[in-house]
Amino acid sequence: MHNVGLGDLIERDYPMAKWCLGIDLGGTFIKFVLVDEKFRPTPTMQLPTPPQGGAGNVVAQMAAGLGKILKKNRVRRDDVLGIGVGSPGPISISRGMVMAMPNIPGMDKCPLAGMVAEAAGLPTVLENDANAAAYGEYIAGAGKNVGDMVMFTLGTGVGGGVIIGGQIVHGVHDAGAELGHLIVQPEGALCGCGQRGCLEQYASATFMAKRTEEALAAGDEPSLLRAVLKRKGKLESRDVNEARAKGDKFAARMWDQCAYYLALACVSFCRIFDPDEIVLAGGMSNAGQDLLRPLKKHFKAQTWTLLPPLTRISIARLGNDAGAIGAAGVAWQRLGGK
Repeated sequence: MHNVGLGDLIERDYPMAKWCLGIDLGGTFIKFVLVDEKFRPTPTMQLPTPPQGGAGNVVAQMAAGLGKILKKNRVRRDDVLGIGVGSPGPISISRGMVMAMPNIPGMDKCPLAGMVAEAAGLPTVLENDANAAAYGEYIAGAGKNVGDMVMFTLGTGVGGGVIIGGQIVHGVHDAGAELGHLIVQPEGALCGCGQRGCLEQYASATFMAKRTEEALAAGDEPSLLRAVLKRKGKLESRDVNEARAKGDKFAARMWDQCAYYLALACVSFCRIFDPDEIVLAGGMSNAGQDLLRPLKKHFKAQTWTLLPPLTRISIARLGNDAGAIGAAGVAWQRLGGK
């Protein structure tokens, strides 16, 4: 058991515990959900993330959220086994500590698991938010009832998680399964991580739009996106897909290029992990079949021919609730032996 806090609360017995609380800490909102031992969630609720006051105010808001969601669902505190918190930023799983968090001031080197445990009076575990979202899909969403699973979150960057044998892959240094930093283009675009050619530079919603803008500026090929860029000042990935759907050849090529690089990553993870399912989440996954069709086409063209491909590729089902549900699932796993 790791980072349960409050002296590990080892004196407490939980024979009747029926719920775990999941908390998804975001830069704007904190989301809460109760999940029972069969991984069935209540409706989620959210409170604003305090913009000031640092860790103390954030933890106080989490404790307030616990009280509100218990009251809303008529659940007794004694029926709660513990809390799982999904947090952004580099974290230390073993110490329950947030190492750095640029988007929420005052959270660097914060012993978050222990602080939440102290404030709530319940054992608390900490997990990376991307891993928590992947685990949420694994226990209650697109990955439910499958074996091993890889999830890509295609948003501002590319995040995600890997579930093998029911366990989240962390790596020895808590830096494993950083899916967005798989190199798909040697000597490619410089990534903020310091590497070149990272997947997120080619397949995230943000960078796909950015690369499309750069390609427009570098040439004079006609495209509906020129008018969109002029009107809005910047492009989004959905603008590219909408132009593609209207027959824009330039937009179709940029969209297809994104699917190609994502397919390369899927093939690589199939060779490493051989998962039952690869799940796509995040903003770009809202494109549904518009993304799956070219991705599967490139996957089929790039994967090996030694055996037929057996890994399924699908779209996530839980949306923005996955992180909180997964955080509760992590609490069940580490505290309840699920």
